[in-house]
Amino acid sequence: MNIACGIEYDGTDYHGFQRQPRSHGATVQGVLETAIERISGAFSVVSSAGRTDAGVHASGQVINFRPQKLLRPDAWRRALNAVLPDTVVVRWVREVPETFHARFSALSRSYRYSIWNDAAPTALRSRYTLFCPRALDVALMQEACQFLLGTHDFGAFGHSPYDSDPTKPGPHHCIRTMLEARCTRDPVQPELIYCDFSANAFLTGQVRRMVGTLLLVGQKRLSVAEFAEIVRRAEKTHPGSAAPSHGLCLVRVEYPEKFGVNA
Repeated sequence: MNIACGIEYDGTDYHGFQRQPRSHGATVQGVLETAIERISGAFSVVSSAGRTDAGVHASGQVINFRPQKLLRPDAWRRALNAVLPDTVVVRWVREVPETFHARFSALSRSYRYSIWNDAAPTALRSRYTLFCPRALDVALMQEACQFLLGTHDFGAFGHSPYDSDPTKPGPHHCIRTMLEARCTRDPVQPELIYCDFSANAFLTGQVRRMVGTLLLVGQKRLSVAEFAEIVRRAEKTHPGSAAPSHGLCLVRVEYPEKFGVNA
């Protein structure tokens, strides 16, 4: 049996999704595997669509695992939510073909970075938004986003596991295809700015550094032309730094229709 689940979590207190040595702190994968073992009596490896970094949240993470205990999908959902901490919730569970893999079967991932752009901070949204009191020109940020669309070497914004591997040919392994990139203000609550990105895959740290660089554009400390040149040159040395992790959320993963797991 191969089980897929849609997962939501508050990443504030976790050292990322991927299982780490105990000394590094709790991870989302770790608490999920512990919960599955508690229910089934046997350890099962959990695979995920995205290995989110420490402090990053998810509303649309997808996982899969192969349990030793046979339960109906609705029974798995109830049982997992009964033993998981409040910060991790299973939204849906489906039995999927054996060929399904949460990471390798995915067609695209979508992330949203949320910014609270106001003179005063927010208490209720502080765990999920970056507070930016400086004025931001969202139209300029949106204009810069157009240079992210398409297939590029995104080495200026993130890291590949092969960056420092001398056995791999070529200077970069950072080619990705950006399907969506936009920055918008919430029409109802204009203090909120959303930076939305969809791609076939993302480099480690890519979204956070793209946002950090777009913030410079919005503050008029970096021109749109300079941003475009950063994308074109694909060099890691540039003024943009990574935005804090707590504003980032994995919101959606898309799969081929044959697997029946798209929301």
